[in-house]
Amino acid sequence: MTQSGAPGRGRRARTIVGPIQHLSPIRLSPGQQSYLRRRRRADVVLGGIGLAITALPMLAISAGVMVTMGRPVLFTQERMTQDGRVFRLRKFRSMRAVAPDGSDDDAARLVPFGRMLRETSLDELPSLWNVVRGDMALVGPRPLTTDYSGRFSAEQFARHTVPAGLTGYAQVHGRNSLAWDDRLTMDQEYVRRVGLVLDLRILVDTVTAVLHRKGVTDEDGVSMADFPGPQSTTDLELIGPAAHGPDADGAFTCRDREDRIVLAGTATLLEPGLVQLTLRLGEGALDAADTLLDEALLLLASRLRVVHRAEWACLAPGEEPGPELAASLARSGYAAPGAPVRYPTADLPPAKVPEGTPALIAFLGIPEEGFAHPHPMTTDSKVSPT
Repeated sequence: MTQSGAPGRGRRARTIVGPIQHLSPIRLSPGQQSYLRRRRRADVVLGGIGLAITALPMLAISAGVMVTMGRPVLFTQERMTQDGRVFRLRKFRSMRAVAPDGSDDDAARLVPFGRMLRETSLDELPSLWNVVRGDMALVGPRPLTTDYSGRFSAEQFARHTVPAGLTGYAQVHGRNSLAWDDRLTMDQEYVRRVGLVLDLRILVDTVTAVLHRKGVTDEDGVSMADFPGPQSTTDLELIGPAAHGPDADGAFTCRDREDRIVLAGTATLLEPGLVQLTLRLGEGALDAADTLLDEALLLLASRLRVVHRAEWACLAPGEEPGPELAASLARSGYAAPGAPVRYPTADLPPAKVPEGTPALIAFLGIPEEGFAHPHPMTTDSKVSPT
């Protein structure tokens, strides 16, 4: 989606491009809305009590962080809460700024004291202040970083219908060991069922999950793997492209639930991080709404991140998409090389491919720190209870 944003310091104004964002919140019932308003008062009281009770332990943890990692004691990061609003989450640091070998590898930066804080969830104690402020609730979907803005499908973004939480439904059913699609599906289920009984059950189960210290990391790292985007949606299923095996010819098809092709084509890895696409519309796109085609491109970008670790995707030179596909590509962040747009990265898009100049190109990676968000968001807003 092409949107306006603030230019970087010292740069002339340019349009910032980023992926399409679908907004389709789940409608809460009047009873659920009333419950969230009452729960907000309980969060303030319980959060305040929690801060008072843990004041001395947090002082001791602060000293431990200072000794093992130095300053600053707290780690702060922009996260998304209800309606996609942004706040600064506060946690105790668990990693050095730089590893002893000079790398920025997470495993090398994590210190034993920090690992203990993560496994026991003691690093989350400063987040009680976020609960008291109204940035979060005690229970709700865990707040995700703003880097992922634009990667959610419509149903996945519905997790932001309620305030983010210190603990949540997914956290007591696997924490960070869950695959992203499973985790976000659980978040959607929580939003649909939000109420007192479910929240009390989650709080009780949180104690068990913390004591067992399971699911703190995924199988391959020290923290949750990056969210690539949806791999399927309610309306669409993407088949291919494959990275290995007999189907690794780069071909893909995106079909609707009536098995009609909406989008098809090929994806060829030209060099590490750069994928070249050919695209064609199928019969399923003829009568489809614009959002369905946008969602097909979102699925394709998500799959390219997983299969090819793609940072950039371009249309093959000479590709001339029809009006409907061209409009959807523009909404999804594709632009002509050299166009007056600014991507949320310091890297420049490739200007040439083996066959010549790409027809259109888009950035698929995570926006780098210091670049404007690809979507307008409100920072440090108080969370409304509905």
